[in-house]
Amino acid sequence: MSQPEKPQNREAGRAVEAESALWNLIPLSEFKPPAGAAPEAVRSGLHDLWQRLRGSGPHRDGTETDLEMDRPSQKLLDWAAPQPDWAAEEMTGLESSLHSWLVVGATKAGVQTIVEAPLAIVRERLERWAVGQGYSLLPPPTPEQILRVDPDWLNALPLGSGQRLFLPRLERCFLRHHNGLDLLRRLIEQIDRLQPDLLLVCQSWAWRYLCQVEQIDAVLGAPLTPASFGDAELNRWLCGAAEKSSPYDLVFREASTGKTVLDTLHQSHSDDPNRSFFLKHLAARSRGNPRVAWDIWRRSLLTAKDSTVEKEAEEAAAGDKGYTLWVRPWDEVQLPDLVGGTTPLDGMVLYALLQHGGLPQAILADLLPAAISQVVYSLYQLRRAGLVQTESDEWQPTPAGYPAVRRFLAEEGFLVDDL
Repeated sequence: MSQPEKPQNREAGRAVEAESALWNLIPLSEFKPPAGAAPEAVRSGLHDLWQRLRGSGPHRDGTETDLEMDRPSQKLLDWAAPQPDWAAEEMTGLESSLHSWLVVGATKAGVQTIVEAPLAIVRERLERWAVGQGYSLLPPPTPEQILRVDPDWLNALPLGSGQRLFLPRLERCFLRHHNGLDLLRRLIEQIDRLQPDLLLVCQSWAWRYLCQVEQIDAVLGAPLTPASFGDAELNRWLCGAAEKSSPYDLVFREASTGKTVLDTLHQSHSDDPNRSFFLKHLAARSRGNPRVAWDIWRRSLLTAKDSTVEKEAEEAAAGDKGYTLWVRPWDEVQLPDLVGGTTPLDGMVLYALLQHGGLPQAILADLLPAAISQVVYSLYQLRRAGLVQTESDEWQPTPAGYPAVRRFLAEEGFLVDDL
């Protein structure tokens, strides 16, 4: 008969499992965005300063015109950078990170909070997983319920039922309105009194704001957050997705130098001493947010016209087995930006969208000290610049535009998030 596994061996196994997994949770207090290469930091800072000194030119929408190269066909693009199924990414690392909360069993587990950056994907994955595990899903109130402080929504929540609960969007439980925090306050009071076994997710901008104005961390505890994706994690993730999707071997090289951008999965990350710094720049600019990084990566892929690739790059690719895809050199990657002509209302619009994880146009207009026509004009100007987008009447920042939005709000003195 086999002997039961020792507890310390099980813990060691989970640690190794989490380390090898891409998607892990860490304490929010330990989050650090990936460091960029020094030349990129200097170049980016000087570029931003120059754009602001130029004055009130239009927003830049990130349209690249420098290289005379084609975008890949849709089929090739979907092989090289397939659209991720965010809700279906592996849960191994997340479950390992939540292990101490998950195994409490019959005793009181209490509240476990997860804070994630805008446009990220932990909520979608955890929601699918929690439903499959039999958790009771707690839908957030509608904006109308928040504004009228509807007691029916709160009374319908099974906070005292003893079952495990999942609240996927705490940022949707309040509005920046004169009575838009009342329902959230009552929810927090109920959680504090009943101590339910509750897993909840809150977007980082809302968490920072609510900790300052409502001290919700006193009740909801020290949160976890997804670990950032550095260049090594981006390499594993992007390369793995391409190898699963493409029927052909793909090689990714910089169009200017021919340096390798992605290592294949069977290569060591340090095999090529001359490998490109593109992923390091990408990790830093996206602050380790995989959705932001994926969007920038996909828009950076190119195919060559005749005589448009540098001779050095052609020579480097001469021995490639499979199809060579070219990657725009990082110093020629142009992303949406606010380079002039911004108004105070633009900042308030962007801040409100981030605080609430996206908003319908009508609700957004109710929250801001401006006429609806002014809010609509701001939204459409920001959309024209590639900084916001709308889907099903809900507005939110674009992944490629988010780095510029965050930087702009920080420079304007808004309370920015920790991620």
